Amino acid sequence: MEAPQEVSASRRDLFALLEDVDTVDEFFAHLADDVRWTLHGRHPLAGQYRSRAEFIPATIGQVRPLLSGGLRFDIKALHGDGPVSVVEMQGVGVALDGVPYDPFYVWVCHFDSQGDTIVAVDAYIDSVVVADILNRLAPR
Repeated sequence: MEAPQEVSASRRDLFALLEDVDTVDEFFAHLADDVRWTLHGRHPLAGQYRSRAEFIPATIGQVRPLLSGGLRFDIKALHGDGPVSVVEMQGVGVALDGVPYDPFYVWVCHFDSQGDTIVAVDAYIDSVVVADILNRLAPR
């Protein structure tokens, strides 16, 4: 097993954008227009999205209106500084009905050759938490 790779300040700064409700959208601006985002799991948002324009409204755009105060992420660990970084994080939000929205996520992010644009993501999320909020609060 290889020793863990040190993560650069620029890569840490990029993922730190997820930790503040006001800068989450700034993080998503670092996705390639034609990003391939695969959301694994068994919940209504699972699937493969082939662009930022498709991914954002179909996922975050479905959950964000169900939260009071927005959504941010608590970064637990960040691994890798090369073409692939893996981030482990906890969602931090409160549903409109007062129930915490706190799924655990693991994102495997693949970067372009310059290392500043995310071109593909394999995302794993606590499917039960996602399905629960959508079943309770999403308009049908």
